[in-house]
Amino acid sequence: MLSDVTEQLSFDRVLAVLKRQWWIVVAVVAVAGVVGFVASSGVADVYTGVAKIAIDTAPSSRYRGMPVADDLVKATSGTEMRAAVAKALGTSENDVAANLRAAASGNPLTTIRVTYTAATKDAAEAGARAGAKAIIDVVDVSMAKEIAIREGQIAASKKALATFDEVVKSEPPSSQTAYQRWAVETQLLDYESALEGIIGVYTYDGTTTSSVSLGSEARNKNVLGALVVGLALGILLAGAREAMRARS
Repeated sequence: MLSDVTEQLSFDRVLAVLKRQWWIVVAVVAVAGVVGFVASSGVADVYTGVAKIAIDTAPSSRYRGMPVADDLVKATSGTEMRAAVAKALGTSENDVAANLRAAASGNPLTTIRVTYTAATKDAAEAGARAGAKAIIDVVDVSMAKEIAIREGQIAASKKALATFDEVVKSEPPSSQTAYQRWAVETQLLDYESALEGIIGVYTYDGTTTSSVSLGSEARNKNVLGALVVGLALGILLAGAREAMRARS
């Protein structure tokens, strides 16, 4: 039937068809617009909270057990991470699974971007913050042994320096004693630098940002899309009816 309409297709012919069958086009467009509006009437504003974890990739490979960024991103989809975030937010793990996302970026990787979607700005930012802190907690647990070793070395070095200082109070230091103290002090600086390196591979300063996707904008897009589809369908139906009219 449509081939009958397209045999002698021209702009004037199309206009003539639309003039005779305009009510079909209008009716279909109207119905499509109403359907699109009703279908999207429940669309609400959606907020997305964002928290960024900085990655210092330079020292990360020097420490045994240090998680890589991709593994931390994958951990946000795991039950343990979801449970931790759910507990922090006072919500369900299913909600966290639906709203928490993470991605690493940079070459080499320099940032883990944690996002959380929610109905309010505060909830979205709280979710992103909780997700970022949960990732840092995973790093701390993974590196607990290495951190404990460095902290023990630092404590021992400080104790040794305190002993040297007590000896100096009672007798003038010899060149050997001064050298030993210098060696311990230098070693202490190395231990402190190593601890800072471990802790500094992944850092989160606690800040968040947010953006909003307005429900009204989504509804307008849905209705506009429905109108376009309705217009196209209306023109096809008008053409089909015109073809049937010409054959009768």
